[in-house]
Amino acid sequence: MNTYELDHYTDWFFDLDGTLTDSAADILYLLNAVLREEGVQCSPVERKHIGPPLEDIIRTLCPNFSSEQVTRIVQIYRPRYRQCSFARSPLYPGILPLFTQLKAQGARLYVATNKPVDVTTRLLGLRGLLPFLTDIVCSNSRPGRRLSKAEMLALLMERHGIVPEQGIMVGDSILDMQGAQTVGMATLAVLYGYGAHEALLATQPDFIVEDPDWTSIRRTPN
Repeated sequence: MNTYELDHYTDWFFDLDGTLTDSAADILYLLNAVLREEGVQCSPVERKHIGPPLEDIIRTLCPNFSSEQVTRIVQIYRPRYRQCSFARSPLYPGILPLFTQLKAQGARLYVATNKPVDVTTRLLGLRGLLPFLTDIVCSNSRPGRRLSKAEMLALLMERHGIVPEQGIMVGDSILDMQGAQTVGMATLAVLYGYGAHEALLATQPDFIVEDPDWTSIRRTPN
């Protein structure tokens, strides 16, 4: 892959599901199983639903659910997901070479994800990415509240003294792109992930990569 146009970005921020790992199969298998067991009559969870916080996924699929029903599904699903082997959640093929190249160039790498901290750390450890990372922030990194993507990025920037011009956010959802734009950093949309291409491109990312092998990165037209 060629990142020469991006060499001046010293701090790279990555989403997890649909960006670093193809986590869909594990999530879909377990969440659909819970919904079936609970007798929920709703559309099945599909790849396109993955990315937002779990509660938001359930509300999208089951708009008539009460808060109590959403909480119940979450409480059943999360322990199962924490205990799974993540055998169905491989790295995308271009990620390890990309991380190796970026670290050789002296870049600092971070993960900002809606997954909980413990699940994120275990999955990244199993996939061999933890040694590359400077820090991880998740939606539950601040006790008592759920962080938005913009808040996760702002927290990482505060911790590590990063100015917006140094950073670039890599992700597959409009929340990734909008979060980065909110804090003033550059954006790189991955079109191989779970987000709809049209919605991602409508956020006007600075760069895109279309294939999971990361064979090419190109700047989007102004």
